[in-house]
Amino acid sequence: MKILIDAHLSENKITGIGRYLNGLIPSIVRLDQSNDYIFLLRDDLEQDHPLMRIAGPRISKIPVKIKGIHPLNHYRLSKLIRKIDPDVYHHPHFDLPLLHHIKSVITVHDLKYVRNPHFFPEFSNLKKFYMKRMMRHAARRANRIITASVSTKNDLLNLIKISEDKIDVVYHGLEEHLRTHFEEQECRDVLRQYGIDGDFILFVGERRPHKNIPNLIRSYKILKNNLHDNIKLVIIGKKYLNYDIPESMVNDAGEGQIVIADAVTDDELVVFYQKARLLILPSYYEGFGFPLIEAMSRRVPVIAANNTSMIEVVGDAGLLVDPDSPDEIAAASERLLTDGELRQKLIRSGLDRVTEFNWDRSAAQTIEVYNKVYFG
Repeated sequence: MKILIDAHLSENKITGIGRYLNGLIPSIVRLDQSNDYIFLLRDDLEQDHPLMRIAGPRISKIPVKIKGIHPLNHYRLSKLIRKIDPDVYHHPHFDLPLLHHIKSVITVHDLKYVRNPHFFPEFSNLKKFYMKRMMRHAARRANRIITASVSTKNDLLNLIKISEDKIDVVYHGLEEHLRTHFEEQECRDVLRQYGIDGDFILFVGERRPHKNIPNLIRSYKILKNNLHDNIKLVIIGKKYLNYDIPESMVNDAGEGQIVIADAVTDDELVVFYQKARLLILPSYYEGFGFPLIEAMSRRVPVIAANNTSMIEVVGDAGLLVDPDSPDEIAAASERLLTDGELRQKLIRSGLDRVTEFNWDRSAAQTIEVYNKVYFG
């Protein structure tokens, strides 16, 4: 079987979809010694990029100038797909090319653009219409659909009206580099670069409206008033377009109390996880929630919103809160900072929970999806 995996959305700077591709593809290549694989990669990937390092007798890589999501990509990708003529084409996003007739698999990471369009006011009505129509087209045209959570599967069933029979839930995995352990002096050196010399609460994610960072900051202010502690809040993730509410709230919180790091290296991210007292993900919507399993793997207790995929990813290994209640988020934070018994219980539960998420298992299940498509 000749399988084409479209990985052009994996960039030099790791994003959510890039993290998915960079974790899944190496495991697929390692596990599957029977099929031939072709990967579409951006032509500007650096040589040390994880996907550039993949090699083998059954592996081919095609550099493409296609970047991001654009209507013209339908023509460019369809032309390329027809030329390659794979047995199965895996497109890891919702914008499946329109002009091809190859058996296909798509990965739907979430339906936030369909379910919560009000979180994207900067999008024109035309762009919102395009994204919604493309989601419907891709979900109906693809032979099979992979989702990273039951929550996203249910969104497809309820919002797009797709047959349940064609959806496969395949959880994401945990990247191996996150298990790296740094010495105390190395950690101190990294944290001092960001003005951190004590305990901190961690948030990881792009600063988008649906990430609910304003309520995170409000909860932090309540916590500080209750504890009279010098603990800081660290927000890691790049700014989203012209959305600057988090920045304005940080300026009002007092100098140095809230630290925003737009971009950190992979090693620096590991240090932040290694030294964080707890992680909070209060989002209104998540298709999976990578930071939750990343934190749990580093013995960091987690607090998550009681909605969407976060409920199933966290299970009983964290505290779930109402994302609309800064008081509830603050109270949960205070419990994890002051109740040592609860803290240790959730750390142990988290370590057990993350064993459910590994890329080899994800890869094996994804290969099985390819087989379903090809063999019927």
